[in-house]
Amino acid sequence: MKVEDLLQGLEGDTPLQALKDFNGFLLGNKNASEAINDLLLASKDCEILLSLLVNNKHIGVVLEILTTLSYVLLSIADELNEFSSTGLHITRQLLNNHGTDLNKFLSSISAPRSIKAVLRCLTGMVLLGGEAANDVLTKLDWSSIRFSDLARRVNIIDERDARAWLIYFFLAFLNMTDEPYIIEQFLQKKDALSSIYDGLLFDPSERVINVLKVMHESILLNENISKTTKVSLFTPVTCQPILQLYGWIGPMGKTVGRENIDRLDQDIVESIEKERPQVKEILHKFLLTLCTSFKYGIIFKEKNKPGYEKTNWWLYTIISHLKTPWESAEGRELICKIIAYSPSLLKPFMPELRQHLEVRQTKVFIDILYMLTQMVENQMPWIRMESFGLPGALASILLKPLDPSFIQSVLESGHTFINHFGILFIHSVLSKTKETCDRIMQSQSLTLEVKEKVPRKLKESVLSGLVPVCSIVQCWELAITQQHQSIEGVQDIPVTIQLLSIAKVLTLYTDLQPSKSVYEAINPIQKLQTVGNLSVKTENENYARLELQVLCLGFIAGSGPGQETVFQRFMTEKTSLQQMENDCVYQLIKTYNDSKNISATNNNTKLMLSVADKCQKILSVELAKVGLATNYDGNVKYWLKHIPHNNTVKLSSFLTQIIQKTVSSLNHYTDRIVEAGTRLNHQTNTSAHMKLSILKAIDSMEIVDNEDISQQTIAMPFSRLVLGAIDLISSNPDPEHSHYFSSVMSDYLYSLNDPDLLIDVLLQEESIITPDLKEYLKCWHKGKQKKYKSLQQFDNVNLSELLKYFFMTHDWDTVEKYLEEKKLVNILEKGDLDLIVSQILIYICLQTNVKRKGTAIVKKYVYLLKEIYKILDQESEQKYVHCLLQMVLENSKILSCYKPFTDVQSPISELAQEFVDFVLQKHTTLAPKTSPYFETLVQHIQSNSRNMNETIDLWSPFSQFISSENTIISYEDLESVFIACLESFSVTWSSQNKLIYEIIQLLLKTTSAKRTLTPQSIHLILNKFEELNKEEKTESAEQDKTSFSIMSNLEKLMIQVIDGKVAEKLSAEELKQLMRCQPPCPDLCCHLLTQYPPHATIFAKQLKKRPAIILPLQAPLLALLLTQNEIVNAAESALNKVSEKLKTWALNFDEKNNETNLLIPHALQRNVLDVDCLTEVCKKMYDEAVASDQQPLSEKIPSLLPAFHKLAEVGPQLSKIGLPEETMALLIVSLNYIKYSYHKKNEPEILLKVANVIEKMLPKLDEVTFQRTMACNKLWMSFVKQILRKGLSDASMGPDMLHLLQLLSSMMYKRRQGGGGRPRDESHVLPITTFYKMIMSHTQYLTLMFNREPEWERLKEAIVELQQALVDCQTEVCQESHVPIFLGAYTASMSTLDQRILMMLHTYEREGHMNTIQPMLWGDAAVTHFRIKTQSEQLFLNPNPEQVLALIEMDKLLHTCRHFNTRLPLEANAVHPGDKSVYDIRFLLPLLFNLGWDRTSHLTEYDYATSGAAALGFTALTSHEREVWGIGAATLRCMVKKMDRLRRGRMKLPWQWLVGVVSCSFEGQQRRLPALAAHFLVKATQLFSQPEHPMYHPVLNYAFILPVFKTYFVPELYPLFNSKHVTDHRDHRSFLLNNLSSGIRQILDYSITKRTFTATLILGMLQSPTADIGLKVQALEVLEAMARIHLGAVDLVRVHNLLTLLPLVALPDTTAPELQPSPATRPGHPQLMTGVVQVLSTVWATLLDSVTRKRSNALPPEEQEFLPEEEEEEEDRRGKRKWNNRETFSKCFKKAKNESLDVNDGDDAEPCTQDMEIESENIKVNNNELAEKSRTRRLHPLVVHEYLNCLKLLAPSILSTSPIATYAQFLNLIADAVNYVDVIATSPMEKLSIRLIAVTPTAVKQQLNEIVNWDHLHKQLQGHLTDEEEVLVLREKAKEKLHEWRSEPLSTHLHKTLKPKHTKDSKHQDEFSDQDTKKEYDSLKQAVIKLLKILEK
Repeated sequence: MKVEDLLQGLEGDTPLQALKDFNGFLLGNKNASEAINDLLLASKDCEILLSLLVNNKHIGVVLEILTTLSYVLLSIADELNEFSSTGLHITRQLLNNHGTDLNKFLSSISAPRSIKAVLRCLTGMVLLGGEAANDVLTKLDWSSIRFSDLARRVNIIDERDARAWLIYFFLAFLNMTDEPYIIEQFLQKKDALSSIYDGLLFDPSERVINVLKVMHESILLNENISKTTKVSLFTPVTCQPILQLYGWIGPMGKTVGRENIDRLDQDIVESIEKERPQVKEILHKFLLTLCTSFKYGIIFKEKNKPGYEKTNWWLYTIISHLKTPWESAEGRELICKIIAYSPSLLKPFMPELRQHLEVRQTKVFIDILYMLTQMVENQMPWIRMESFGLPGALASILLKPLDPSFIQSVLESGHTFINHFGILFIHSVLSKTKETCDRIMQSQSLTLEVKEKVPRKLKESVLSGLVPVCSIVQCWELAITQQHQSIEGVQDIPVTIQLLSIAKVLTLYTDLQPSKSVYEAINPIQKLQTVGNLSVKTENENYARLELQVLCLGFIAGSGPGQETVFQRFMTEKTSLQQMENDCVYQLIKTYNDSKNISATNNNTKLMLSVADKCQKILSVELAKVGLATNYDGNVKYWLKHIPHNNTVKLSSFLTQIIQKTVSSLNHYTDRIVEAGTRLNHQTNTSAHMKLSILKAIDSMEIVDNEDISQQTIAMPFSRLVLGAIDLISSNPDPEHSHYFSSVMSDYLYSLNDPDLLIDVLLQEESIITPDLKEYLKCWHKGKQKKYKSLQQFDNVNLSELLKYFFMTHDWDTVEKYLEEKKLVNILEKGDLDLIVSQILIYICLQTNVKRKGTAIVKKYVYLLKEIYKILDQESEQKYVHCLLQMVLENSKILSCYKPFTDVQSPISELAQEFVDFVLQKHTTLAPKTSPYFETLVQHIQSNSRNMNETIDLWSPFSQFISSENTIISYEDLESVFIACLESFSVTWSSQNKLIYEIIQLLLKTTSAKRTLTPQSIHLILNKFEELNKEEKTESAEQDKTSFSIMSNLEKLMIQVIDGKVAEKLSAEELKQLMRCQPPCPDLCCHLLTQYPPHATIFAKQLKKRPAIILPLQAPLLALLLTQNEIVNAAESALNKVSEKLKTWALNFDEKNNETNLLIPHALQRNVLDVDCLTEVCKKMYDEAVASDQQPLSEKIPSLLPAFHKLAEVGPQLSKIGLPEETMALLIVSLNYIKYSYHKKNEPEILLKVANVIEKMLPKLDEVTFQRTMACNKLWMSFVKQILRKGLSDASMGPDMLHLLQLLSSMMYKRRQGGGGRPRDESHVLPITTFYKMIMSHTQYLTLMFNREPEWERLKEAIVELQQALVDCQTEVCQESHVPIFLGAYTASMSTLDQRILMMLHTYEREGHMNTIQPMLWGDAAVTHFRIKTQSEQLFLNPNPEQVLALIEMDKLLHTCRHFNTRLPLEANAVHPGDKSVYDIRFLLPLLFNLGWDRTSHLTEYDYATSGAAALGFTALTSHEREVWGIGAATLRCMVKKMDRLRRGRMKLPWQWLVGVVSCSFEGQQRRLPALAAHFLVKATQLFSQPEHPMYHPVLNYAFILPVFKTYFVPELYPLFNSKHVTDHRDHRSFLLNNLSSGIRQILDYSITKRTFTATLILGMLQSPTADIGLKVQALEVLEAMARIHLGAVDLVRVHNLLTLLPLVALPDTTAPELQPSPATRPGHPQLMTGVVQVLSTVWATLLDSVTRKRSNALPPEEQEFLPEEEEEEEDRRGKRKWNNRETFSKCFKKAKNESLDVNDGDDAEPCTQDMEIESENIKVNNNELAEKSRTRRLHPLVVHEYLNCLKLLAPSILSTSPIATYAQFLNLIADAVNYVDVIATSPMEKLSIRLIAVTPTAVKQQLNEIVNWDHLHKQLQGHLTDEEEVLVLREKAKEKLHEWRSEPLSTHLHKTLKPKHTKDSKHQDEFSDQDTKKEYDSLKQAVIKLLKILEK
């Protein structure tokens, strides 16, 4: 249909038919968008349709028009974006003119077609975004639409029915992720989105998935949506239908219901079952985020105080709708994850589960057991223990009511499946216990005492709550013996899997409770035998069996030190095979061979190797226990290796017999070895090594008569197992045994350092070895070449046989073709790598003694080793690479042949050097293996350095040792090498120079307080330095460069190592030699002078004698000498001698700047430069600055700027030569320097120095002269442009430069009265309007203002400050369009930046530049809101109240109320101390007042009251400022008036009554509300919206009962403190304590608590055994609040003996164990320690302030904040009298007086005005006398003495159990107290001289020094201290450790400096912050150093 036909029909008589035809054409037509495009082009803004809609009220026509417009809007939003303005026009026309019709069509009685048409229109409007969506939110009457009825309008035939379009309408809002405030406003529409939840169960799967995905991404993962909104949106009621989606059945399922789903056709059922997993997957992801994410979900972190179990009760109510969560994997995971993140939900959940815990053989019971297992696995007890202690951790592991009887009943069920899942549950409990213990031990914040006690108690508690080990063992027997059982619906579980679970549990039992009884109950040998006999069918079962073998071997290896060895338990003579099978050794051997015979796969290869390694290790360890050393005797690897898989039983039995026989005859075989060694010793061909090893070792042993020599530590030449095997074969010959023995011996030979003795023994037993071995041994023994069978005769050529062939024939040509790289890879068996390497190494050792052709053959072997390394390294086989390197480097022959410093290196030396380099570069774990090679290098260079040829390369052998970060050399070794090289230093020896240079670099890196050169080395280096500098330079340019770099670094090293003691010992001649050095060494001279000032005389004389050397290099030394008063005359004489050079340097601007500039200040001070010279210098600087054309000025200018000041002191000189006066000239030069140097040179310090010069001179400048001077040239304009161009993008220097620009601008544009004095020529003056526009239009301005990064905060402050200065000078620069920018950068906080922005906004509003904009939004919301201009008369749309309230964070608002500044004025005319964590009430309070006053807003009464308006209103009543008090009262009045319009009386009555009773208490007068009462009222406003809160009814009743609010009493003190409520009594007390701790802020609040003896009640609670840790911590917070008040601190110490009571709270309990309190109330809790230290800190700070602050009639603001207007003077005098009168105080201190205020009879009686005044005596003292006393007044010594005693008593408990931060704070307190002791010890108070004896500094320091555990502190700070700090902490012990530090590897220090101190844990980062931990350790470190410095005074 054409658009022309539609238009004709609309203009004719049949508009309805035309619309129907057009709509029918659009429906389902692919070209619909083209038709709509034609329509929009033909009818501008669709006016023909809109006018027809106005004129024609026929329902059918209206409906068709709406249908057409819906198509238009949807097309514009989709494809026709160029018509967005038309869409906005249609939206406003429909909403403004036809809103009633839209609401009528959306009624519950409307036809579905009408509803769909309107919803399509609304969806299209929202999809347009921006203002259109905002109009829908604000102008649509949401309250009249019943969305729940619309959501039920379902048509199963129509795919897009009314419900579908309603969902599309809602999702259109949620999809606007780029406009978060739109989503936030939509979510504020109550019951809108939740109306669609109910029908999702029957919606199509695609729709359900779409809804869940959009809600997940746009609501949950949207950081702009507050958690409060999410909690209100997802309530238990609204979440119930969402949880039902786990059983989604779709549209077809609705027809029959969920229970009858099986009645549907099979195809439909299969379709539903196919689509349901997709829905469940998306739903599960959504619910996990909703219920388990602290950041995105509705779950809250449990408070760090026990007793707050209902933190997430709301969440539990939601999940309680899952009736049987264990039936599905998703339900189990959801429940387990929720309880893991909120363990307190276990308490209500487990009792409900108890009814299902009856043991029965059903799938349901197994599912429940599995869910309980997952629940424990997901717990994090170590986190819960931090807040709730050990009981909290146990509650997370041992789930009540799962007691041992229940677990036992599960294991005794008789069914293997139930047993299996019961075992899994026990495994989860034990593994979680072990993980918790490991976490505790790894924690850095816990003390050693805690790490020792808590894991032990945790293990005991857990094991007592489970079944004994014997019950687990019975499950093993049951799994083996019981026949196959099954349960319907449960998959079969193989026996291997069952046994594996049992073995894992037994392993955890042995780990947690290692004891002999547990081991005996397990019987591991039997278990291992059982596992070996298991038959497996699948790969998984095979893998499980391997795991079982590993665990069983772990049981065998885990026998304790007090238990018998394997051989003592099982070693007996066994002859039959049946007896042998029960032998432990046999089982280990058999298991080893079985593991080798299993077919290897990718999964089980690692386990196979683990089984084999464990078997071998156990055998070796057990053999070592009975005397067969592991290195030789007990190495059974070769014996195990050669047992073939086809003869395992026989040879395993044979090896077992060998071990039995050897163990039983150790002494006999030892004697035989000694006899064989003696016999061999007499033979002529025996090596000297053999003669000196065995027999000499035996001769040197001290053996008592009849002592067993086998138990002595001695390395046998070969294993005694060989002799046992020989005897067995000889007694019972067997060819298989002989062949096996020969194979073992053939490989075993290679493992011996000297196999001669073994060869001799074997050759004597020729009959038991094979002929091949016999010939091989003879060849080896005689060292001659033998014929060997050709390689073709071997079936499979292996590398060992190739090596043997080459060894016997030396036929390399035949062997070489097999050793090519590709072939070598194939024949290299990695499992036999150690054998191959040992074989090669022993061949190398044999060939080194052969003179003829020995070296050539060794080269072949070396080549082969390198090739093997190359292959292994390419394949990244680190394990085998390490094996190769270690074996080569540990070989003694390789080390003995290592000779690095020779003209021609041997192959062995090359091999060793290359492998050493490999180790230090790539394989750093083997670095200690290179230590002998470095020692060899050191020995060679120390003994031969002077005799070496210069062609020898000294650097290469040392290179990796010095340059590697993993070096093993020590500082001591490095020093010795350095000294040796330095003694033979030659400039022409390049490799030596390189070595020396690198050594110096390493010394510079590693030298510190822990490692430094010896004094002898320092003197030698100094002498060598002087000697080398005296030599004539005859070397080449390259050598000269090398020599200079060495000398300069050598100077740096000497500066680093020379201290005062070394400097003092230097002679005058040595100092003179230093002064003669060329080039000079001024840095070293200055360092010596600094370390030992008496050397100044020598240096001054030398400079005076040789003035030619002063400039420029020795200028720093002369500058330093000029500051020494003793030799100032000689230094000045030297300065005078270079005066002419100074003048020349100052006048020569072409020369570069150098050290001469250091002498300029001294020259000016001493008038070395005359007036003419100064004038010339200043003139030259001015001329260069003025004449410079975009060229950088001279670098000398900053150092010569003081010349202007000096010239100004003489008199005006520059004006005589036609220049501006000195000050103005200085300003011009400085501005030009900054202009041309800013960002062109990286000189921030110099620029800041010049800027500081300008800032200091500004007050001296005449404004008129300054303005005229700037107007006469272009300097000002160019300077402004340069600063703005660079400053707005420079976060480091920008703030300082902009601040300077602000100061200059204030003077430049300042208006003067009368308007006179303006410069005539203003052609070069930058107009202020242009200046302001330059700022606003800067490309970086908006980016900067909207940047939220903290590092840009200072720059933003500077630019706003500059703008404020310009606006103050001329308000005409303001424009209304600037306001949205300021609002976008504003965050409504009290930060300095926000305060400056508020001042700007205040100025704009005052000057009338905010007429059409309401400043109601801020931040990103303001940016979004104001970016779209409207087409109406107003410039921007006015924001909605909902948008404003959405920006207010309730937690931040309550924090603002708690920290409200009562002296803050309402008008923003000054910047106050910044605090970003609180709101600025000067902005927020008027805003909330306006929202309440505006009657046109749609803000509901209840929303207004709960938005925080009432809380801020009550808080404002505490202000001293009349205006703030007034707006607070007006806000409360607005709230009451809005509540009057509310029809529901039960909702409005609490609010009206609360405000009414407070108003009545004022009696018509303006009274300031005490903070204590205001905080109670603030909490009440929060409770009125939480009926489920335990405090709701008490607070509500209190508000209703009283006709007048009792302003001057603690609200509900005694009823809450003595609460008799059965369940909520603790909550009542907690609420009271919370109110007291936050409400006591001023002296009036303390006076109120004093009248009711509140302090006595609190102190009594601290000593109560029934109060838990949480209440005691809160009580300490109350005491801390009281201690902040001066009078409160005095009363607590003097009257209530606080310093005596606090140690009783924290000291360990000494009562009997049965009378001790529960862990939750026991002293020593970390939170309790923190609270005690915080109270002590506050008391000390307040007491010090009370005696040191200045007293006068006009009190400072910080004191006035704590004094009420009516009582401040008398309270002040009262406190003053108590502290000034020392006699009275000392008496009162010894005998406390109970003073209290007089009150009426009733506890809550209303006081009269006189009662509120605190009784005191009027003490009138002259202000001058008060000021004098305040300077000499000190705390009484007895107070300090008692405070120190309190610290001493608390020290052990706090230093052992407190957190790191508390630890640091406590040490700071000790340091401050000790420091104060020094202060009062010097006090002139003679009357107190006797009392001062108790607090003498020496005695106090000695006592505290003994109390502090310095070793524990050192361990605690390990890894966080620098070397200097560590030496300071160790104190005297540092001297003992100096040698240790010098001899430890330097890699320790290098790794410490290169690697970060902390590693970030990827798990549970919500609870831990690495940055916070670092800050805590830094604070502890600073506290320790501070205390040490004070104690060492």
